[in-house]
Amino acid sequence: MERKFAVAVIIGIIIVAGVIGYQINENAWKMTSTEEYNEKNCAQSGLCTDIEHFVYPENPQTLFGLQIMKDKYLLGENVYVKITDIPKELKTMVIFYTPSGKQFFEIPIDGERNSGFKQYFKPQLLMNRNLCDVQELIGVWNIIFENNPDERLQFEVLDQYLPGNEKFYEKKSCGVSKELDPGFIKSP
Repeated sequence: MERKFAVAVIIGIIIVAGVIGYQINENAWKMTSTEEYNEKNCAQSGLCTDIEHFVYPENPQTLFGLQIMKDKYLLGENVYVKITDIPKELKTMVIFYTPSGKQFFEIPIDGERNSGFKQYFKPQLLMNRNLCDVQELIGVWNIIFENNPDERLQFEVLDQYLPGNEKFYEKKSCGVSKELDPGFIKSP
C-alpha cells in the first residue's frame, strides 16, 4: 500500500513538473530575426503566423525622473522617453550621446513650465549631426543631465534592423526624411 502511494506521488510530481516546464516554454520571450522574417517573405505575403516578436521586451531604465522604456533597441525603433516629477526650480537639458560620443538629441527641461512629459526619437542617420555611418549608431548610448554629467543612463542599439527599415540606414539616405507611402493617404 505504501509503495503504491509513493509511486502515485512520484507520478504526480513528474506530471506537475512537465506542465510547469511546458508553460514556461510556451510563455518564454521568443524573437524572430529580421533575416528569418525576410527569408519567409512575410512582408509581401502577410501569411507568416509563426513569427514571434521582432523587438526586445520592455525593461524600463530610470535615472531620477527620467525613464526610457527599454535597454535594447533595433535600428528603426523609436526610443520612448518619459520625464516625471520635475522640481519647479529645475532648468536643465537631457542630452543623448551616440556610442561614438556625438551629441544626438536634446530635451530641454523647465520645471516652471511643466512637471513631466513624454517624448520619443529614433536613432537615425543625420547629416546635420555629421552622422552618416550606421556603425556610429550601433552600441551603448549615454544619457546625461546637463547639470549632472556624472550620473548617466545607458541603452544599447543593436546591429539588427526592424524589418523594412534597412534602406533608411544606407549612406545615401543620410539626411533624407522617411516619407509616407503615397497610397497611405487617401483623398475623399
